[in-house]
Amino acid sequence: MANGINANSQIHISVALLIKAGILIAIVTGSWYQAQMKFASMDRTLSDMHEELVVLTSKVHEMEREHIKELETQKVALEEENKSLMQRLGLKKP
Repeated sequence: MANGINANSQIHISVALLIKAGILIAIVTGSWYQAQMKFASMDRTLSDMHEELVVLTSKVHEMEREHIKELETQKVALEEENKSLMQRLGLKKP
């Protein structure tokens, strides 16, 4: 007769081994859960940082546009001043 697994087969497991297996499963499950929570936290942090970067980038672009406008205004004023000074010196006709 072959000794295969059937409905009448019995398995003997010590209580200590069963407890150790349960503790191991709990540790693995807890570690997996902590890792998932850490990844979720990192994902939220990266998302927040991306949003802040977008806002800061738009503010920098706005500041650059304002600075360029100021420089253009100063350029026009300096050109006008230069023109009037040259006219006073007689180097340029009015």
